[in-house]
Amino acid sequence: MTFARAWETRRAARARGGFTIVELLMVVGIIGVLLGIATTAALGSLKTARAERAEALCKIVEQGLATYYAQKDKWPGPVGDKIASGTIGARSNNEGQENSSDNARYILTAAETHETIREIVKETASGNPLLDISGLFVSEADGLAGTKKHGRSLSEAVHGTKRNPQRMTLGQMKFGYADPSTGYFRHFKIVYSIPTDEMKVSMQ
Repeated sequence: MTFARAWETRRAARARGGFTIVELLMVVGIIGVLLGIATTAALGSLKTARAERAEALCKIVEQGLATYYAQKDKWPGPVGDKIASGTIGARSNNEGQENSSDNARYILTAAETHETIREIVKETASGNPLLDISGLFVSEADGLAGTKKHGRSLSEAVHGTKRNPQRMTLGQMKFGYADPSTGYFRHFKIVYSIPTDEMKVSMQ
């Protein structure tokens, strides 16, 4: 097809109120680019929101632990009993999986973490408001790195929803946050500092 004929075809298409294939492809391409930009921005906003929510939950739990300690002069959970009895020991920096250890701190395992938080949640539910439990993020999964399980808010887990009517008991609940990158449930990282007698809560 010569240039003149192509131009005439284009003019004829415009006269009929239509588009040429080239124009349609250009429009589709532009829409695709715009959708890609919008999707990237939305994912970035979602990750930022998850990260901010996870950090807020870490602070809530850490404050709950500190309040429990201030009231009872001991830390909650099985590790708290070890600390109170003076039998606490060092744990390696990867929950016992690495050979190198740090004698100044004790990293709680996933099971110890969940039991520790469960105790302050139970205390709050019984009428001693140590923390705002309504916004806690829970799952039946342990929340270990690499697992692909989702969680939900504690209030949804207690009451159920139309979408997920299954309810959870306190004993079934594991406590954590939605991973900022994947959205999967992850348990908190709680580190007890032996020299300062403090517990710090953070993301994995």
